[in-house]
Amino acid sequence: MMVCSIALIGLTVTSCKKETYTSRDTSHLAPLPEEPEEPADPTLVVFDNADVKDGWQTVGDPVIETSGAKEGSGYLKNTIKSGDDFMQFIKHLATPLDSKLTTANGQFSFWWYISDVSAIKEDGQIEITSGGDADKDEYGWSVAKLLPTLKNGWNQVNLNLRDADVSGAPSPAALNFFRVFFWTKTKDHSDVITGVDGLVLRAVPAAPAVSFENADKPDGWETVGAPVIETAGKKEGTGYLKNTIANGGDFMQFIRKFETPFNSTFNKSNGQFKFWWYISDVSNIKKDGSIELTSSGKADDHESAWDVAPLVDNLKNGWNEITLDFDKAINTADGGADFTAINYFRVFFFTTSKDHPDVAVGIDDLRFTGK
Repeated sequence: MMVCSIALIGLTVTSCKKETYTSRDTSHLAPLPEEPEEPADPTLVVFDNADVKDGWQTVGDPVIETSGAKEGSGYLKNTIKSGDDFMQFIKHLATPLDSKLTTANGQFSFWWYISDVSAIKEDGQIEITSGGDADKDEYGWSVAKLLPTLKNGWNQVNLNLRDADVSGAPSPAALNFFRVFFWTKTKDHSDVITGVDGLVLRAVPAAPAVSFENADKPDGWETVGAPVIETAGKKEGTGYLKNTIANGGDFMQFIRKFETPFNSTFNKSNGQFKFWWYISDVSNIKKDGSIELTSSGKADDHESAWDVAPLVDNLKNGWNEITLDFDKAINTADGGADFTAINYFRVFFFTTSKDHPDVAVGIDDLRFTGK
């Protein structure tokens, strides 16, 4: 039961008495929802979790340390003592591991502990092989190249198979040997603690997308007539660039020029250009036109382009996500666009005739991604 007096002016509650009841909730606080776990990588396979010393070789006897492991119940630990300068960790697999990956898409990853990176010499190598030993059908990566990226303590080392120095013909379907070997700069140093843990293989993770232009503002855009930003129905951000090929017209283009060149962060072998393209009625679009990126600030100069014609059959009415591989672009004779210095974008296209209902078109969320 509740008895309240309420001031009518302003509807402000001035006093309120309420019957009290014993709560069945004795915690006084609702429990916080559990944070969802990161989804498991379906491509990940374990080479070795370094929880037991079986099959391992190192300087002296292998030792599993249970405190401070990055994964599982332990890690393989050792120390380069003052007066020494060398360390290695070797693992032989009795049964070859089929990673279900390829040289093109595979990545070898492990955790590497170094207590003092400044003591490590720019020498040594990380190796996985399918030959059962070092230098036989091997993927190898130089320690020297990694050193600038390492910090004291644990480091997750991610090594793409396609970037390895290859000896023989290593098979990702039959990997059976791992070795990392390295040195200190001198023998006169404090003890350097080292270790390895969590050796796995997986597909190379996709690189994060790099936003090129979000089409939220008309600034810098050119089109047929004045640029218009539509806020309803956007694919990203607060709006998209919209226009209409009106009955009696047959042409449309969207152009964006940049005063400061844009670095896509990708190269011709691994990059893609993506954007959202809206067409209200695809049946009216002619198999003609082009999508262009240049590093010259204008069309047809240091240009990489893709024809519209091959895309038309796969377009649907409404929004379409367009994905264009850098290595499938048509390049001008000067070598095409420099993807570290893009400063011009254009898409132009046509209707099949001038006699058609109005065709609404638009673009949004221009970005660069890795394959």
